[in-house]
Amino acid sequence: MTMLNDFDITVMGDSIAKGLFLKDNKIMRIERNTVKLMQEHYGVSIENFSLFGQTLKKTVQKGFFDTYLENNAHKPNKVLVIALGGNDCDYNWKEVGEHPDAQHEPNTPPSEFFSLLNENVQKLKKGGIHTYLAALPPVYSDRYFQNIIAARADKDAVLHFFTGDVTNISRHQECYNNLILRAALLNRCPFIDFRTDFLLKNNMPDYISEDGIHPNEMGHELMFRRIQEFTEQSLPLYA
Repeated sequence: MTMLNDFDITVMGDSIAKGLFLKDNKIMRIERNTVKLMQEHYGVSIENFSLFGQTLKKTVQKGFFDTYLENNAHKPNKVLVIALGGNDCDYNWKEVGEHPDAQHEPNTPPSEFFSLLNENVQKLKKGGIHTYLAALPPVYSDRYFQNIIAARADKDAVLHFFTGDVTNISRHQECYNNLILRAALLNRCPFIDFRTDFLLKNNMPDYISEDGIHPNEMGHELMFRRIQEFTEQSLPLYA
C-alpha cells in the first residue's frame, strides 16, 4: 500500500481547514484540528495554505492556483486538496439587514462558483496534480443566525429577508456543497464527504462550535476519522 508520506500534500482552504472558529466575535484556534491530526497520525508534513475568510473567488483572483501549477505541474505525487465554498455562499449581512427587500447575491454566486471551480480543477488535472475536493461541513442555521448574523446586522430585517425561515441558511449552503460534488464527478476527482458523517449524527449540533459554522474539536475529530478512512482507500489508486 502506498504510504501517505510518498505524496507532497497541500491544502487550500478557509478557516475550517485552519482549525479556526469564532467565540464572542473573536477568532479562536483548535490546535488539534483535522490537518494537525493527519500530520500527527501519519508523521507527514502538510502545507496548509488556508486563510480565515478565504473564498474560491479570491483564491483564483490572487492567482494561487496558477502559482501552484507553475511550481508543481507534472511533478510526481503532488496532491492538492481544495476545501473552499463556505465563505463563497455567505452574504454581506450588514447590507442584507439594511435592505431586506432587495435582491442580494452571495460573495460568489452559484453559477460563478461552479464555473471557477470546474475551470481550475480541469487546469490542475491537466497539470498532473492529484486534485481532491472536500465537502462543506453542515451549518447549524439557528446558532449561526443568533450568534453571528444577529451581531453583524439588524436581526429582524435579516429574518424578513429569509421570509421568517432561518433554515434558508443551511439549504443555501447545501447547494454549494452539491456544486462541489458536481465538479468532482464531472472531473473524476475524489470527493471527501465528511458532511454526511455530521448529518447522520442525531446530536449533530454537538460537533459544531457556538458560531454555528465551524466544527469544534469533536467535529475536527469526526472529519479526521472520515479523511483517514478515505485516504487509505483512495491514495493507493495513485500508486
